[in-house]
Amino acid sequence: VLPDVPVTLSHELTREWREYERCSTAVLNAYVQPLMSTYLAGLDDALSARRIQGPRHVMQSNGRVTTFVGAARHPITLVESGPVAGVIGAATAAAALGISDLISLDIGGTTAKASLIRAGRPALHTDYYIERDRVRSGYPLKIPTVDIVEAGAGGGSIARLDAGGRLLVGPQSAGADPGPACYGRGGADPTVTDAFLVTGVLDPQYFLGGTLPLRAEAALEVYERLAHSLRASVEETALGVIRLATTNMANTLRLVSVHRGHDPRDLALLVMGGGGPMHASVLAREMGMRLVIVPPRAGVFSAFGMLHADIGLDLIRTRLLRLGDSGARTTITTVFDEMAADARDALAASGVDERGAVFSLSLDMRYKGQEHTVEVGVPPDGDPAVLTAQFHKAHERRYTFRLADPVEVVNFRLAAVVAQSRPAPARAQPSAAFEPVGYRSVRFASAAVRTPIFRRDVLGAGAAIDGPAIVEEAATTTVVLPGDRLAVDASGSLLIHVGGDQ
Repeated sequence: VLPDVPVTLSHELTREWREYERCSTAVLNAYVQPLMSTYLAGLDDALSARRIQGPRHVMQSNGRVTTFVGAARHPITLVESGPVAGVIGAATAAAALGISDLISLDIGGTTAKASLIRAGRPALHTDYYIERDRVRSGYPLKIPTVDIVEAGAGGGSIARLDAGGRLLVGPQSAGADPGPACYGRGGADPTVTDAFLVTGVLDPQYFLGGTLPLRAEAALEVYERLAHSLRASVEETALGVIRLATTNMANTLRLVSVHRGHDPRDLALLVMGGGGPMHASVLAREMGMRLVIVPPRAGVFSAFGMLHADIGLDLIRTRLLRLGDSGARTTITTVFDEMAADARDALAASGVDERGAVFSLSLDMRYKGQEHTVEVGVPPDGDPAVLTAQFHKAHERRYTFRLADPVEVVNFRLAAVVAQSRPAPARAQPSAAFEPVGYRSVRFASAAVRTPIFRRDVLGAGAAIDGPAIVEEAATTTVVLPGDRLAVDASGSLLIHVGGDQ
C-alpha cells in the first residue's frame, strides 16, 4: 500500500526468544533505517558519478559484509562494525603466521576493545547493548555481534584525582578535539598520550609521520600540576598514569580470556590502533603471554579487516528440544533445512548469488533448568549422542564442571557465508642493513634508558632487534621493552617475543 515507507519486522531481524529485546531491536532498526537508506543511496550515486565500479559492501557487526541493499533494510546490523572489522583482520593476519588462538586488542583515543579468537574464529553473541554503562541500562539488541569487551582507556583518557585524592585514568576522554594537551588545540587535562610524550616514548616531531608536531611543553605543564597534587615527580606521575591505564586494559583482556574459561598464557596478543603497540609488551607481561603481534598498518587495521571479510549472515531460531527425546535428530535436520532456505532467500533479496553459500551449523545447549547456554558445533549427521558428549566437554571447559542432568537445545544457529575475493597476502622484502635513525632517553620504569629509534619501513623480513627499542611509523609507535626481542616476519608483521623467548 505504501511502498516508500520503510517497514521493520522483528522476525526478519531475529527469531531468538526474549520479546522485550526483540522489540527494542526492531524499534532501533526502524529509527535508523530512513537515515541509513538515504545515506547509502547518496553514497551509491556519488560512487557511480565518479565511475567507481565493482561490488559495494558494508561491514556488519557479525564479522561479515552485506550489500548496500541489505544494509538499507537492516541497518541495525552495522552496530560496532568498525571495531569488528579489526577483529576479522586480526584473525586473518594471525592465520598467515599459523596462529589460530589469540586475543585482538584495539586501543584508540577513547577505548580499548578486546576480543577472543579461538580456532581462527571470533565468538558471536546476541546480548549487545547501546549506551550501557555503570549507571544506565542501555538499549538491548538481539543481533549477532562479535564478542568485544571494552574499557574506557585510550590515548585521550584523562588522568585526574577523585574527591579522596585517588588517581584515576578514564573513562573521560579528551577525544580528538581538543585532544590531549600536547596537540596544542586547547586541551587542558593530562592524558595518556601526554604521558607517553613526557616519558620519551613519542617523538614530538614524528607524530602522525610529522604532520602533527606535538607540544612537549604543554604536556609537561599539565603533568606538573598533577604531580604537584600527588607530591611526586613529573616522570613518576606520567609512569603511574601509563601503569594505571595498562591495568584497566589488562582487566579487559581477562574478561575475554579467563572469564571465558581460557588461559591467556596459551594465547598470542595481536594489537592495533594508535595506542595498541605502545601498551602491548607491558600487557603481555602482566598476562603471562609470550608473543605480541603488531601487523602492518596497525593504526588503520580495521580497513584491512574489511577487505578480508566475506558476505554472510547469521540466523538464530529458538526451538526448545530435549536431546534425549525420540525424533530429536529428525527435528534438528528439519529446522536447519528451513533455516538454510531462509538464508538463501535473504541473500537473494540483498542481491547476492546464494548458490555459492556455505553453511555452518551450531546449537546453543544447556542442562535442563539452567539459564545460560553453551554453543556446540553440529556434526555432519546431527547425532544427538555426539552432540551431548560435545556439550559436556564444552560446558566443563567453560564452567569447570559437568552434570548428569538431561541436555536440551535452546537455539539453532546457521551461518551462511559467500566467499569474496581478497587482496594478495602482503610479503615484506628481505631486510638489508638497517640502523637506528637516532637515540633518545626513554623511561620504561623509574630510570631513563638510552634507546635506539627505528623506522618501521626500513625493517624488512628477517630483521631482528633486542630491546629496548622504539619502532616508529606514521600511525603508531611500537615499544620493545628491555629483555624483549623483536623479529620481522615474511608478512611484515612485527613479532615481539616477550622475555626474548622464541
